[in-house]
Amino acid sequence: MKIIAKILLLFFIFSSSAYSACNFKARFGDSKIGFEEKIGGRSFPLQYPGLEVFPILANDICPNEKLDDIGIEYKFLNDSLIAINFVALNDEKNHVSEKLTLMKYTKKVYGKFDTTENPKSYIGFEVIEKTNEFIVYRRLLNDDGTLDEQLYISTPAFDKKLMEFYAKMEMELLESSNEN
Repeated sequence: MKIIAKILLLFFIFSSSAYSACNFKARFGDSKIGFEEKIGGRSFPLQYPGLEVFPILANDICPNEKLDDIGIEYKFLNDSLIAINFVALNDEKNHVSEKLTLMKYTKKVYGKFDTTENPKSYIGFEVIEKTNEFIVYRRLLNDDGTLDEQLYISTPAFDKKLMEFYAKMEMELLESSNEN
């Protein structure tokens, strides 16, 4: 009887942890066309050519996680999925971040980190590196008093490509402003 109880306990532990993260329905490196066929939706080009974002409500992708008022941005660079970004859709009173939804999800899926005794007052960022994953949780105060709370997920290689892309675009912008 004890063996059956242990087996059931182990099954419960492993099955619950296997479903603790969102199924993003896409993998890093997937093509934008394949993503559009699977997920649907419409991309929004950003200020730089070659970089596009598909915004989707988190509850549509992760219905069991109760990520109310959280958006997910799928970032494509040159038609390849390069990063996934969760964003708290805060209002001027930061109602979404005050619920600690994104912080709790991050801790549950990627591991606990110190947010002081009062997590609602936490301001900062946490870099989490796992095998072939690069994760950054950030909760920063904007100039207007709203919280910018995000969870950025990528791989070290794709994150490096994205940062190189941004650096190149910034250099081009700087050079064009110097010419004028």
